[in-house]
Amino acid sequence: MNIDLKELKTITLLYVEDDEMTKAQTISVFEKIFQKVLTASDGEEGLELFNKNIDSIDAIVTDLNLPKMTGLKMAEEIHKISQNVPVIFTTAYTDEDTLLKAISLNVDSYITKPIKIKDLTETILMYVKKYREKQNLYDTTKALASEMKTTRKDYDKLKDKFDIIEKKLDFYKFLSEQFIAYVKLDSYGVIQSVSPQFINIYKYPMSDLIGKPISTITNNASNIQKKMLEVLKKKEALGFEEKFITFDKEEFTFHNIIYPLYENSDEYATGYMIYQSLAR
Repeated sequence: MNIDLKELKTITLLYVEDDEMTKAQTISVFEKIFQKVLTASDGEEGLELFNKNIDSIDAIVTDLNLPKMTGLKMAEEIHKISQNVPVIFTTAYTDEDTLLKAISLNVDSYITKPIKIKDLTETILMYVKKYREKQNLYDTTKALASEMKTTRKDYDKLKDKFDIIEKKLDFYKFLSEQFIAYVKLDSYGVIQSVSPQFINIYKYPMSDLIGKPISTITNNASNIQKKMLEVLKKKEALGFEEKFITFDKEEFTFHNIIYPLYENSDEYATGYMIYQSLAR
């Protein structure tokens, strides 16, 4: 990735880190790269700085393990105010549960310590560009909407088209529920629902699955967790092969497509859907 130094010089960054040595070393570089760097030593101070500079901050880089208020909690509070500002975690933790919880808060990325400034800078620039593009699109759409006058006839045409599309979607949903094997997970990998075709293949009683972890039907739950992390980070569907276990203890290899679900208005990932077909 080619780093656009001119664009870097337009970025205002909020950097939250409680380790004084790490903070001092990183700031000494950041101040040469970015237009402005706001710094805080704990989550409460970081949240206060964000609220005071909400209109100028382009991205947030924060440690996960902070005093007074954790980086996770701070990110959650910030997203209640602004859902689009990029949040990038730095962490010495590499366990999947911690990272899964972090990414489930809809943060944009995470960097493991020790920090590589080049990698972090590239990540910040990439997400700031996306953030600014999204903001520009929003502003343009809002301006167009305020100028647009839709007649009743136009509205009726649009509604008719929408009704047709909605009926098609209902039909496709019926087909997928009846003839495609899928499992729906919550944000921690607990089974929420399965399709009739899933039951036909696996032979489990429904009561043996609902509310149980994904490890109930696979010996490689850690790989599923990694795929959950990956799709949240990329925010797109991912295909992979994995072995799963039936009620009769038979093990089959499946082609899987996993993608994150965003079922609430806050844009946080609420879970995952995994579609399956037997590998040949």
